Amino acid sequence: MRDGGDEAFAALAVFRGDVFLRHSAMLEQASIPILNEFGKSALLLLRPAQVVPLLSGPDVRRMAWFGPRGRLARLDPSLELDAMARFAAGTEGNDREILLRWRDVPGAADERSVAVAGYRIVIRAGANIVISGPLSGLPKLLEIDRIIYLEKASNP
Repeated sequence: MRDGGDEAFAALAVFRGDVFLRHSAMLEQASIPILNEFGKSALLLLRPAQVVPLLSGPDVRRMAWFGPRGRLARLDPSLELDAMARFAAGTEGNDREILLRWRDVPGAADERSVAVAGYRIVIRAGANIVISGPLSGLPKLLEIDRIIYLEKASNP
């Protein structure tokens, strides 16, 4: 998905001002759907041809690939908002505990894929594990098809 083509994907963008108040009309005019927004950050549904024009404008501070739109359904809304807030603040590299719900009990290969995404396992409990790591690794976690849901762990 990251290597081009014309398929739409989700990108997390940080703007120079509030997305809803200052930039939603510009995004609508450019035919860029807003999947979710929180303050200065937004999850946008983009096509590859839209990235360069959006980044070359003065409104976008930075942007990161987030993944195919369909995978976002496995992301709890509160974790999505937390990721957007932290990305806007530039703190997405700080550790966050995340609860992963798996199809069944994860094995060694599953645990390695979590480590490759930049996380360490904190608690194992059957088909659920709590991991800790930077929210910037969320896109890699969303690529793991055996994870059925990702949500914030009870600790902030």
